[in-house]
Amino acid sequence: MEIIQTPSASKHDVLTGLLALREKTPALENIFDAFSPLLKAQEDGRILLEKWSDFEIPEADALRFEQGVPILAGMDMPNLGNFFPEIFWTMTTALAKGMPAIADKVTAIIDALKDSDSLNELARSVWEEDNNAIEVFAKDANVDIAILTILGSLSLKPFMNRMKDEAAVEIENMFWNKGYCPICGCFPDMSLLKKQLTENAEYMAGHGGQRWMHCSCCDHQWRIKRNICPWCDSEDYKKLSYLQSEETKTERADICDTCKRYYVTIDTRDLTEMPDPRIAPLSLVHLDVKAQEEGYEPMAETLWNSL
Repeated sequence: MEIIQTPSASKHDVLTGLLALREKTPALENIFDAFSPLLKAQEDGRILLEKWSDFEIPEADALRFEQGVPILAGMDMPNLGNFFPEIFWTMTTALAKGMPAIADKVTAIIDALKDSDSLNELARSVWEEDNNAIEVFAKDANVDIAILTILGSLSLKPFMNRMKDEAAVEIENMFWNKGYCPICGCFPDMSLLKKQLTENAEYMAGHGGQRWMHCSCCDHQWRIKRNICPWCDSEDYKKLSYLQSEETKTERADICDTCKRYYVTIDTRDLTEMPDPRIAPLSLVHLDVKAQEEGYEPMAETLWNSL
C-alpha cells in the first residue's frame, strides 16, 4: 500500500489555505466564515498533540486487515489526559463563533460543563459510539445531545490524525481495496484524481489516472480502483457517473445509482498546485448541494454537507 503523508502545520498553514480559497471563491464566503474557525481549531489540536504519545498502535494482522478490518478497529481508547478537555473547549469556542445560530446551545454546554471533570467520559462514549451513554451524559447536563455529539467527535479527530501516520507504517505493505479508511474505518469526504503511473492496472482506467480517497476523520489518504463505488463496491459503469461543476471542469461529484451515494472529487492532473484535502471540500459545497438536490446522500457526513 502506498502511503501519503498529510502536510504538517509547519509546512502548510491551514488558515493561509482557507484565506486563499475564500479569496478564490467569493460566492462561498459565508461557508468559509462559518467553518474556518472549526478547521483552524482542529489544526490547533493537531499541533497541540505533537507532544502526545500516550498510545500504542495495535499490531497489524495481515489476514484480518486484508479481509477489510481497519487497523484501529476495536482499539481501546488511549489515555487522552488533559489534552481532550483543552481541545474540547477550543472546539466550543470555534463552533459558537462560526455558527451564531446555534451559539446559545453551545453556550449552554459551556455553562453546564465548565467545572466538569468528566469530559473524558464523554470522549469514551463517542469513541465507542455508545449512543446510550452519550444520551445519559447530555440529559444529566441538560444540554443538546446533537451539538454535544458534534463537539465530542470534532474533539477526537485530532487524536485520530495524530495516530494515523504510525498506523500507516504498520500496514504499508498490506493489501487494501475498500472504500473506507484502512486506518480508522471512516468513509472519505473527497477524492483526488492524480496522474502518477501505477504498477497495478486495475487502479487505473485509460487516461483517467489514480483515484486517492481522503478520510473524513483521520486525514489518511489511500488509493482505490478508479471505477468503483467506495460505498457499495459496485463496478457497474452504467450506474457510476458524476455531476460536473459548471465553473470548472476539474471539480465534480461522483455518484452511484446503485446505493444513491456521492462524494466530491478534484481532478488534479492539470493543476499546478495540489489541493489541501483538509480544506478543499469547503470549496465544493455547491456540488454537495447539487448532488443532494438530485437525491444522493454523502458517503461521509460533515458539518458543511449536513447542516
